[in-house]
Amino acid sequence: MSDPQQPQPAQPNQPPYAQPAPMQSPYARPAASQGYPAPAGYPQAAGPQPGYGAAPASGPGSLGRTAFIIALVTAALGLLFVILSPIIIAGMRGQYGLYEVISLVRSVLGLALGVTALILGVIAARRGSQPVLAGIAIGVGGVEALGVVFSLLSNLMYGVLL
Repeated sequence: MSDPQQPQPAQPNQPPYAQPAPMQSPYARPAASQGYPAPAGYPQAAGPQPGYGAAPASGPGSLGRTAFIIALVTAALGLLFVILSPIIIAGMRGQYGLYEVISLVRSVLGLALGVTALILGVIAARRGSQPVLAGIAIGVGGVEALGVVFSLLSNLMYGVLL
């Protein structure tokens, strides 16, 4: 018979002193290439079935959220300029040309941010992605863009008429 000192292989394909196969966690998910079995009465599709795969990098509401954040930055920039205007004017001591340049830069930046928030908000609302945030972005961006356009037009009119 067999000598009791000799170890016997556990499986015929495995060498006597091989490492055992690692145990799989009971919480492990099936691989993406393995599909779920077909219910009774339905034919099984040939070949491996695709799994769910990884989640997309951006969520379904990221465009609405982005438009909302841009609208908040636009509103905060306008509020900051309104609060700091008296301080800037007082510190210039008669150099109003510099204040007009700062105001023009703020207006152009506000117009760019407002139009961006408006466009992204409209796209997000049409896609149905977070419609409340998209609506807020449309409102804030539209008001900012109209305010800047009318402000620039009124300054232009006063420059021509006076």
